[in-house]
Order: sequence, then C-alpha cells, then structure tokens
Amino acid sequence: MANLNKIILAGRLAADPEKRTSLEGTAMTKFKMEVSNFGKASSGSIEVVAWQRLAEICGQYLKKGKLVLVEGRLQVRSFEDQNGQRRTVTEVLASQMQMLEGKSGTGAPVETVNSAETVEGASGFEEVEELPEDDLPF
Repeated sequence: MANLNKIILAGRLAADPEKRTSLEGTAMTKFKMEVSNFGKASSGSIEVVAWQRLAEICGQYLKKGKLVLVEGRLQVRSFEDQNGQRRTVTEVLASQMQMLEGKSGTGAPVETVNSAETVEGASGFEEVEELPEDDLPF
C-alpha cells in the first residue's frame, strides 16, 4: 500500500515569521498559521517551517495577519529541550506558499512560490485538463 503525506492549509499568520539561518548557512523561516474548523468559533494554530529560497521569501513578504495558502507535508520530530525533557513537535514542512491577499490586503491574489524554485512568482501548480462528464468514473 502506498503512503501519502500531503497537507494544504489556508489561514492567517498568528505572528510575524521568525527568520533564521542554520549552521550550514541555509535559510529557514518558521511561522504559525491560524486555521478554523469551518464555521466553528474555535481555531487552531499550526507551526509551518520553510527552507531555502521559500524561507527567504516567507521571511521577506509575510507578516502577522496575512492570509496565505501553504502546501507541504506533516513532519513529526523529537528533541531534548534545555531542561533535558524529551519533546515532540508536529509541524508542516512547506513546499509551496501562496499569498492570498495583495499588498494592500484587498484580497487580490499574488503568485505561488515553490520551495524548489529559485525565481519569485513561479507557479507550482500544474494545469489540469477538464474531462467530459461521460468520462468520469462515478
């Protein structure tokens, strides 16, 4: 049986992103997204991590309150904190990010940014050909 680990989230940033550089010099940006449960008052906060060029772009353009769409995979990792306690963290490792509002917050979408791309504004989504209704499997 094949495994699939893919997640797509849309929400607002709970705080400004935290920009860092690894010991090897690789850019890394972390941010929290507030996501709601379709009409329910409660929402959850999801930790998102971006690396390399995507991290640079997220750190430069994202701010608290911005509406974004993130595509990536779930990652569960464990570490030992400063007090020697074992901690487990579940986070989204971002592969693509799309800002869903323009600079003025008008809701005008901007281009998708793919973690594998080195150029801003490159679309990470493929065009899908629409099938005729009689070709649908259900």
